[in-house]
Amino acid sequence: MSVTDIYIARHGETKYNSEGKMQGRGIDIPLNETGRLQARAISEVLKDVSIDHIFSSSLMRSMETAEIIAWTLRMKYHSYPEFDEMNFGKFEGRVSKEIEKELEEVHRTWKNGNTDYAIDGGGESPGMVLERVMTRTNDILNRHAGSTILIILHGRLIRILLSNWLGYPLSEMHRIEHSNGALYYLKKNENSFNEVYLHKTDHLEEIGEAGG
Repeated sequence: MSVTDIYIARHGETKYNSEGKMQGRGIDIPLNETGRLQARAISEVLKDVSIDHIFSSSLMRSMETAEIIAWTLRMKYHSYPEFDEMNFGKFEGRVSKEIEKELEEVHRTWKNGNTDYAIDGGGESPGMVLERVMTRTNDILNRHAGSTILIILHGRLIRILLSNWLGYPLSEMHRIEHSNGALYYLKKNENSFNEVYLHKTDHLEEIGEAGG
């Protein structure tokens, strides 16, 4: 039985992360200096791991993180729009604290089981995001069964994808922690995904973390 080793990293910090602003699929900005340091720290963790393939979203912050890691590992990476962050609609570009009550209402809606609810202004629902990301991950896992892969993703998308893989309902996706530069490691056999670790951040201790 072949086992596929799956590493997932959240992209490094951006200016919006440091300012507490919502990003999402519609905001495409590069890493800041802290984010580049976080990407290099991920590289240090993975340089002794025999990574076979690296994938990222098509957003700049994810691709730049992947590029730094790929350069260290002397590899190439491939980017796919299916891995882009959730579209947060009218909330994108807003300071999270200024829309705290509205965000709480959205999160309450999702936690109550309505994960088909999408934020106004062209936003996506968790269900919509899961559908698009699973199309790409299923293809990758089928083509590269038995290998070791790294995927550079985004906070909400990580919550959605890992909830599905670990058997949580989407209404409980908040159980998955995320912060910039965090690492996750799972092993997939034919029938299940098994966590080795989730939200590893000790490699970031000398840099400092950005949450959210």
